[in-house]
Amino acid sequence: MRRLQKRQCFYLCSTLSIIFLVVYVFLHTDLAKKKTSSASESMPKMDPEFFGLGLPKSVPKARSRPPPPFIPQLHVKTLPQPKVTWNMTEKEAEENFFKYLENKDVRCNNDVRLGHPHDGGWNVCLSPPFSLLKPCVVMSFGIGRDWQFDDAVGKIYGCRVLAYDPSIAEMSGKRSSLIEFKRIGIGPRNEENTAGWKMKTLGTLIEEEGLAGQPINYVKIDIEYSEWDVLKAIYKEGSLRNVQQIGFEMHTKELFKVSKIDMPTDKRDFVRMYQLLRPLEEKFNFRKFNYRRNPFGDYKSNITGKSRSCCYEMHYVNMNLVNKSHEILHKRDSKLFH
Repeated sequence: MRRLQKRQCFYLCSTLSIIFLVVYVFLHTDLAKKKTSSASESMPKMDPEFFGLGLPKSVPKARSRPPPPFIPQLHVKTLPQPKVTWNMTEKEAEENFFKYLENKDVRCNNDVRLGHPHDGGWNVCLSPPFSLLKPCVVMSFGIGRDWQFDDAVGKIYGCRVLAYDPSIAEMSGKRSSLIEFKRIGIGPRNEENTAGWKMKTLGTLIEEEGLAGQPINYVKIDIEYSEWDVLKAIYKEGSLRNVQQIGFEMHTKELFKVSKIDMPTDKRDFVRMYQLLRPLEEKFNFRKFNYRRNPFGDYKSNITGKSRSCCYEMHYVNMNLVNKSHEILHKRDSKLFH
């Protein structure tokens, strides 16, 4: 009897132990699942491609900053320019003519001198909307064996340069892969002149080069007093329509005085030269952004006794290409324009 009681007690204890163990395992497993579930819910979801890399599926994008506002780089003066008229005295005509030459209506913030800082270099405005970006084209008339400007345009900006000069007899063809030279001069007519040089108008050369209707970034003209007749032809043809900038050297008759020939400029000359320069601004809407007085052409005026120069480089931009977002207008003359 006593043995039976012990055996029953043993079985009861074993059964209770098994039940306790099962309950413990069940409760522990359920608790572990809940912890894992809550932990997984708090973690970012993972893209299977990135398992093992520790990278979240959706990487938050960096906030892009808005571009800075565009600041116009051209300052435009709206004041009236000096005039040269027939009713002025000879002294007044001379004074006003040189004031007119040294008047700038545009300040270009990115005004670059290409070539020599003095003779041989030319100023180019690179402020928007103007540029020398490929495929850029420059037409250069009057080389005189000084290639500084042309070389700079080709080497620095990679522009195609069409160079013309009928006086360089020993050269023809390409100077480089970008500079093509032709023994042709720019003139008021298509002809062979008394020196035996082949001359063509700007409009004719633009057509022959396949540039009609195409943008021409820069036209440079340095042709020793012949610019006056060429300007007349350019106005008549309207060949500056697609030209973005033009730079030319204008000369008074004192250019020949430097060569020991006394041909002083008088009132008629000042009025005539002024009237030939004005259509570039009034009719074709070009504005001067820079000028350079050539010190090698200095002379003493017989009219005013002042030191003058026979030669000025004039640099203009085509304002037909400029809109209101490119310019800041000034209603008074400021130091910006001096």
